[in-house]
Amino acid sequence: MDDATLYRITTWRKRLERRGWTSLRRARPPRGRLIEYHVIWEGQLVSGRVRLADLDDQAYWQPGSPIALLERGLDVVEGVWRVARDPGAVSGQVRRPVPWDGPPTAARSPR
Repeated sequence: MDDATLYRITTWRKRLERRGWTSLRRARPPRGRLIEYHVIWEGQLVSGRVRLADLDDQAYWQPGSPIALLERGLDVVEGVWRVARDPGAVSGQVRRPVPWDGPPTAARSPR
């Protein structure tokens, strides 16, 4: 990723931290509670909900699994997590292209 994309990703993380999310660089998520997360990995935005304690230990070694992304952090560019607001929510994972990958957008001029 180019410098402009990395800058956008960093500002995205900081914006989420201001809204109550915790950076993976600052703290690892709790294993026994349902968490929500966003991770930039292999040019994708990986988001989901998971209770890490419910996952099989073999998932630790599967690239792209929640436990590998959140605890191992291998090839993770940035990541954030928070305790899920709805503890009864369904677990799952979604992968999307990083929306900032590409040429920078023009800055808006003041009006």
